[in-house]
Amino acid sequence: MNDDLNLDDILAEFNMPSPDAAPPEPPTLPDDLRAEAEAEAYVEPAEEVEAFAEEEPEEDSGFFPQRDETEAYAPDFDDDEDEEPKEVFKPLPVGLRLLLNLLLLGLLCLGLWWSLNNLHPMGVAAQPRATAAPVATAASVVTETPVAVMTPALPDTEAPEITPEPTPEPTPEPIRYYIPEDALVAPAPNPGAFGSVPVDQAEKILDVIRQARESGLLREDEEVAFDPNANFYTGLYAEEIKYYLDDSILTILWKEDIDGRCCSFAEIKVRDGSQFRRKLADDSFGSYNYYFATELAASTNCVVAMNADYYAFRDFGIVAYNRELYRFNTSTYTGSYKKYNCFDTLFVTADGDFLYKELGEENTEDSIRQWMAENDVVFSLAFGPILVRDGVAQTTSWYPAGEVDTAYSRAGIGVKDKLHYLFMTVNHGSNAANCTVNKMAEFFERKGVITAYGLDGGQTSEIVWQGVPYNHVDWASERLVSDIIYFASAVGSNGEGGVN
Repeated sequence: MNDDLNLDDILAEFNMPSPDAAPPEPPTLPDDLRAEAEAEAYVEPAEEVEAFAEEEPEEDSGFFPQRDETEAYAPDFDDDEDEEPKEVFKPLPVGLRLLLNLLLLGLLCLGLWWSLNNLHPMGVAAQPRATAAPVATAASVVTETPVAVMTPALPDTEAPEITPEPTPEPTPEPIRYYIPEDALVAPAPNPGAFGSVPVDQAEKILDVIRQARESGLLREDEEVAFDPNANFYTGLYAEEIKYYLDDSILTILWKEDIDGRCCSFAEIKVRDGSQFRRKLADDSFGSYNYYFATELAASTNCVVAMNADYYAFRDFGIVAYNRELYRFNTSTYTGSYKKYNCFDTLFVTADGDFLYKELGEENTEDSIRQWMAENDVVFSLAFGPILVRDGVAQTTSWYPAGEVDTAYSRAGIGVKDKLHYLFMTVNHGSNAANCTVNKMAEFFERKGVITAYGLDGGQTSEIVWQGVPYNHVDWASERLVSDIIYFASAVGSNGEGGVN
């Protein structure tokens, strides 16, 4: 290192002043130029203030408050007197400012009300809010990863919303088809419900049976006696197959040749036991008047009718009508049989069921009344005998009525199922012999009945259909009788009659 070098030499080499040197004096103007400059810049202070004081104050425009005269004021003189003054912001009128203040206050109150009704505190922290899921666009589907949005659980203080279970619609009660017991006339059948089919088109009746099943009148597993392949009777007095069907009753009539005999059948299925009824002449027990079966049938509005026991022709047996016991004769009968127990008596309940009191069964009048009340018996038939019991034909060697071993025209009624009945007569045909009681029992058994009962035969045997006999009555002439049994519609031509 060169000890001869020093700071002053280095600064001098670069034309820089030494730190120890005195500052240079400012340059001075020549005396004539300096005097001229000072003369131009000098202004008499007293004259300037006086000139400003003489100026009149500018009128207050209302935009700014009036200046306090005591304040010091230093005007700003611009070198360029021709330049236009800058535009100054002017405040709004007082009325408008008041209106804006009121509007702002209203918005503040509205915001406060919304906060109180929509923000639910959760202790110290605010309640979390569900974030709306972003709407996917064509670009976001490709480039953005979807973010799962969590829905916060409801706080414990809020009861969960319970959706009430729907009230099930009430199930309508099934219609009960019913005819009052004290009604003397049933609802008139619907003329349009009657029909007929030629014997060579017997299979068409199957469609009628199908309709009865679809309506619930016939059960699907319920057998019928009618067979479209039966040996239909085509001789003298032959008839077409007849039928009637409405919501409360099905009836089919046909004639069949069985073992060379003309058998006329009427198969009936009803909804209610009240549709199986008995009719006495003049609606009174013991009337001395007699009528044709067709006349009695017409007075009831029945669908189909049949002769009964002809109770007025004899004075023995047990006879009940409209729940009253009218005959219980205790006098003796030829052969030492008491009159009140010499017949098999058929009792019909309000439900349409068959009950029996058999020949020779000892009873008293009081015990019969009590038994009828206990079993809801409406009426009885006193002729017989019992033809079929538990599906088996009965053999009768002796019976006090009906000449069981003699060939006569026969009449009877059987039961195939609940509220399912079968009328049958065996009458003269073109070349048909008449029938014994045991033979008729056999015919009923072939038709699959559970039970069957014999009614008055001979010229009395008659099935009435639409005002005329369907079977061929002996000697082609009706007999005056005292009573009939019949089946009626509980609906009628106007579609009414059923009750809930």
